[in-house]
Amino acid sequence: MVSAPKKILFLVPVHISYESYVSPPKNARTVLKNGRILNSLATDLPLGLLSMSAYLKKHYELDVRLVDFNVEVSALNDFDFPNFASFAMHYLTENFDADFTPDIIGISSLFSPSYQNFIELGQTIKTIWPEAFLVGGGNIPTNSYQHIHRTGGFRFYDALCFGEGEKPMLGLIGAESPEGYANQSESWITARKLDNLFVPKHDFIVDLDEIPFYDYALCDHGRHSLNPVMTSYAAHSDSMGYHIMTSRGCPFHCTFCASHQVHGRKMRYHSTERVFADIHRLVDEYAARTLIFQDDHFMADKARVLKILEFIEQEKLNAIFQNGLTLYSLDYETLSAFKRAGVNQLVLPIESGSEKVLKHQMKKPLKMSISRQVAKDCRKLGIYSNANVLIGLPGETCQDIEEARLNLRSIPANWYHVVCASPVVGSEIHKIASEMGYISGDVLGADYRIAVINTPDFSADYIQDMQYVFNLELNFLYNSDLRLGNLSLAETGFRNVLNLRPDHLMANLCLAYVHAKRGDDDNAADCLAKCHHYHGTGGWEKYLKIMDLSVPPSIDDIIVTIEQKWAH
Repeated sequence: MVSAPKKILFLVPVHISYESYVSPPKNARTVLKNGRILNSLATDLPLGLLSMSAYLKKHYELDVRLVDFNVEVSALNDFDFPNFASFAMHYLTENFDADFTPDIIGISSLFSPSYQNFIELGQTIKTIWPEAFLVGGGNIPTNSYQHIHRTGGFRFYDALCFGEGEKPMLGLIGAESPEGYANQSESWITARKLDNLFVPKHDFIVDLDEIPFYDYALCDHGRHSLNPVMTSYAAHSDSMGYHIMTSRGCPFHCTFCASHQVHGRKMRYHSTERVFADIHRLVDEYAARTLIFQDDHFMADKARVLKILEFIEQEKLNAIFQNGLTLYSLDYETLSAFKRAGVNQLVLPIESGSEKVLKHQMKKPLKMSISRQVAKDCRKLGIYSNANVLIGLPGETCQDIEEARLNLRSIPANWYHVVCASPVVGSEIHKIASEMGYISGDVLGADYRIAVINTPDFSADYIQDMQYVFNLELNFLYNSDLRLGNLSLAETGFRNVLNLRPDHLMANLCLAYVHAKRGDDDNAADCLAKCHHYHGTGGWEKYLKIMDLSVPPSIDDIIVTIEQKWAH
C-alpha cells in the first residue's frame, strides 16, 4: 500500500508588530480601512519558502500549503481582531479542515518587528495542531534562538533551523522520527541540545542550481500584487512584481546588517543560464513583466551583472532593485546598462553623510564622493534615485549627525529615505549596543522607524527627532529637484506625500513654492493658507524651530524664504 504524501504547512507571520499596525508612527506608509488609518504591510513573495518547497518536492512527493499572513491581513476590508494571533486562529480554523492535518509546520520569520508574532503564532499552531512537528526558520530563529530558549519559546517550537533551510528540512522530512533527527543534526536547534551548550552550524547548498524553479504556484499572485512597495516605483506601480534571487551571501562587514548570519559571507550563485530559464518560465507561466531582484549583493560580479541586464533589455522586461547595489560598482558604464535595460529608478545605499561614520561606525567600503558621483550620473542618464540613509549608530556623535545633515544636501538624489539605526539581532551594532547597555525598550520588536539606542553622545529621542528633520530637509526644504529647477518632478513627490498626509506642512509649503515660481498665485496662496492652518498642530512648531524656518506671511515671501535657506 502506497502511503499518502506528507503534508507540510508553511506560515509567514505579519512582519510588523500589532501595535505598529493599528497605531502607525507618523513616518509610516498607511492605508485607510473602514475609516481607520492602519500601517501598510509588505507582501513580498516569500522566496525562502518557495525555494524550500521546490527543493523538497524534488526529492519527495509532498502536499505543501502556504499562508502568508501579511497577504491575508492586507486583503481584509477591516481588522477587528484584538491581536494577530486571534486572527490567525480564526483564519486557520476556518480554512483548514480534517482533510489537511499537517505533519510538519514551518514558520518563517525574517524581521525583528515580527518576533512577538512569531512566538504567538507558534502558540496558536500548537493549540490547533498539537501533534504536528513545529519548526521555525529565518533571521529571527537563527539569531535569537538563545533568547527564545530563555523565554520559553520551546514550549511551542519543537526545533529551530539555523541558517538556510533547504537541506535541514530535507533531512527532517526523510527521517523516520523528526524529533530524533532534529536532536542529532548540527543545523537544528532544540531545547535539549541548548541545555548542553550546543553550537549550531550552517548546512548550505553550494551550487544554487541544485534548487529547482521556485514553487511560485504556492502563492496567491493576485493578492501578493497588493504590495505597497510597488507604488514607490511609478513606472511599474500597475504591474505584478515577481521576486527573484540570483545569488546568496555577502562578503562585507556592514555593522548594521545580519544577513550573513543566515546566508554566510561567501558568494554563491545561480548560473546565468539558470537565471534566464527561470525568468522565461515566469513570463510563460505567470505572464510576468516586472522582476524584483532580492540579492543581498547583486553587484558582486560585474560581468555577470551586465549579462543579466542585457538579457532584461532583450526580453523587454521591467526590473526593480530594492537592495543589493554597491555604489562603488555603479560606474557610468554600469548605470548606462541599467538604463538600457529600462531601469528608470534605483535605490542607492548612501547610508551616511559622514566619512567617519561610513568608515568606522558602519565599516562600509564607501566614500561620499562616490555617492555624489553616482547620484549625478543617475540624473544625467534619467534614472530616478532613492537614497537610503541611517543615523544613530553606537559611536556616532551629534557632531557626526550635523555633518551628515549638511553633507547630504550636496548629493542630488531625487528622494531620501532616512531611518533610525536599529540593533538588528545578529548584527555588530546589536552586539555593541547590548554589551554597552545602550538599548532601551524591546529590541526584538523594534524597526527602523523607532529609535531605541541611547549612548553617551545622544538619546533615542534626539535620533527620532533628527531622523524626521533629515527627511523634512532632504525631501522638502533642500529637495534636489526643487533646487535644480525640475519643478514637475519635485511636484510629483510633494503630491504623493499629500495624498497620504494632507496635513503635511512642509509638502504644502514646497508645493506653494512650485506654484509661486510658475506665477500661479491662487494655488500658491491656497497651499500657504494650509501651512498657516497646520502650523500649530502635529508638532510642526518644534521641527520648524530645529530647521530655523518660519512659514512665510504671504505669497510674495515664499520664494525668498526658501531660497534664502538654500543660500546658507
